[in-house]
Amino acid sequence: MKVAIAKGRIEKAARDYFEQVGLTVWPEKRGRELTVEVDGHEFIFVKGDDVYKYVMHGAADVGVVGGDILREKTPGVLEVVDLPFGRCRMAVCGPKEWKNGTKKLKVASKYPNIAISHFASKRQNVEVIALNGSVELAPLTGLADCIVDIVETGATLRANDLEEYETIFTVNAKFITSETALANDPDELKAWIRRLSKEEAK
Repeated sequence: MKVAIAKGRIEKAARDYFEQVGLTVWPEKRGRELTVEVDGHEFIFVKGDDVYKYVMHGAADVGVVGGDILREKTPGVLEVVDLPFGRCRMAVCGPKEWKNGTKKLKVASKYPNIAISHFASKRQNVEVIALNGSVELAPLTGLADCIVDIVETGATLRANDLEEYETIFTVNAKFITSETALANDPDELKAWIRRLSKEEAK
């Protein structure tokens, strides 16, 4: 089995959970290695935005990635298990003193599709500015009136005098695969799904 894992926060939580449910795990300290092979399984460590691409194109059989990325990109992969980590929320945030007036809002986000969809559902006409990082800077510098971003603890918002206005949806990590991988090795893949769903412990 080739397993693509989102590096960083998701990687650590995934390792802990895999170990908890009795699946093979990679060494806790793997240094700068981008792939690790353990007990016949190859673990591939990539940026969160790239996990679904490895699965979609067959370079990995399965992957662990944040649900926010899947919601933004809507790739052609199967979300087979909701995982109990990587929990946060997608929210509209901005300055504490901000007032929603009648002017057309400027909204900065790393998730432009989610932002457009959210404000369209409220019939609110906005200009969405797509950014790649440090989205909190946008309302502080006048680039945007507010932002749409994931919030975990809210510490970054508080440190920059920003606040959460509205939760759009909650987020958690997902275990994904493809129709091809499911057809190629259904028994092993289904065994992983049962363990990750904790069905074997019920």
